[in-house]
Amino acid sequence: MNTTLRLALLLALLSGAIVSSQDDENKLAYFQTAAFNAPVLSGWEDQSRDQVAQFQQPAAAATIRTALADADGPIAAAEAELSSWLGVEVGQPVYQGKVNLADGTWSVLIYDIDATSTASIMTRRAEGQFVVISFLERDPAARTVMLAVARDEAAREDAGAEVAYAVAALNAADFSALDAGAVVELPSGEWATYSRERQLAMGMVFGNDSFIALQEGEIGDLETLADAWNRTLLGFFVTPDNRIYLALGLFVVFVILGTLVFSFRWRARGIQKDLALLDELARVDE
Repeated sequence: MNTTLRLALLLALLSGAIVSSQDDENKLAYFQTAAFNAPVLSGWEDQSRDQVAQFQQPAAAATIRTALADADGPIAAAEAELSSWLGVEVGQPVYQGKVNLADGTWSVLIYDIDATSTASIMTRRAEGQFVVISFLERDPAARTVMLAVARDEAAREDAGAEVAYAVAALNAADFSALDAGAVVELPSGEWATYSRERQLAMGMVFGNDSFIALQEGEIGDLETLADAWNRTLLGFFVTPDNRIYLALGLFVVFVILGTLVFSFRWRARGIQKDLALLDELARVDE
């Protein structure tokens, strides 16, 4: 092998190793259960256990949790999950809506649990239960809300209209009083920002919906919270039930094996008949 060919081969191997390393770094880690898979939030305290994916950010007094609930409807599922988790009755939601994402229709629910705690919920039915993804903040100095809002039919590149709707519905504020800020590039996408004193709103367009993050009071690191919430929601997926495909595959395998066995026996009988005929012809010739 000449020197040029060896050098080309070495460069190809190094290039492959670099690409493989980058792919490994970009792989999203998941907390896996028999029912669902939820992204592991890097930099968050992992409190996951059994069938619950839970990550906490102590500095922001925020927790993102994914769990299953048995209930007759989305509101009942959200209330059952929050009651089981927090040990309190949460009352009626202060906001409710619906959005259609790639994996189905989600109910959007917001609860003001007490003077210091607000829960933002996304829930949908899955395999006879409800998936409940919760964002809970317990910061007495700030109120943080996460939600998704269906976009109207007008073609727009920003989430301004949905942010205005959310600000009016949840903060009882006039969107026109907020100043448009820079567009922030986060791992989950590009978020437009709108702010004034003690109030910050962020919005990102994804498909036919806008994802909104609102914070009022002492403004903290809303970017980190919004990014983690959005990546959890869009990265979540239900563990597929492949039992029917396994059964179908095994049925096909056994049909093929049965056909082969029958074919071998049929051919063996044919060969035996041919051998008997040859023996008979040999005796005749004698």
